[in-house]
Amino acid sequence: MKYCYSCNKITNGEPLFCNFCGKSYGIKLCPRLHTNPRNAQACSQCGSRDLSTPQPKVPFWVRILLFLVSLVPGAILAVLSIAVVLFFLIELIHSPRMLCAAFLLLVALGFLWWVWAQLPLWLRRAIHRLLLRKREGNGRREER
Repeated sequence: MKYCYSCNKITNGEPLFCNFCGKSYGIKLCPRLHTNPRNAQACSQCGSRDLSTPQPKVPFWVRILLFLVSLVPGAILAVLSIAVVLFFLIELIHSPRMLCAAFLLLVALGFLWWVWAQLPLWLRRAIHRLLLRKREGNGRREER
């Protein structure tokens, strides 16, 4: 899945071009799909001057921000896991009667980890459905 910074839309898969605005992702491509740097004037392999228009350059701070935002939920879940395991060990040492409650807490934590591992797929599907609804809604408005 790739995000286009030109039209602010997401294209599924690993596309070379944005499905919505047609701009390439960070490179210039000739009609034969040879990859060239953003500043190329002609294709380095076939010499064609008919190159694609790349999307705007992504600011470095945006990349850092996206990386940090993707780490925050995982970091919270890791800290929560450590706290629950410590709680489980302390309860096991001090009060064996609480073992069942501590075990249920560990199962709940395991479920949260499973959800975390599955989230990107669900998120992609939700975004795709949202984009389809938005595109269908725009098409209906244009017909009126």
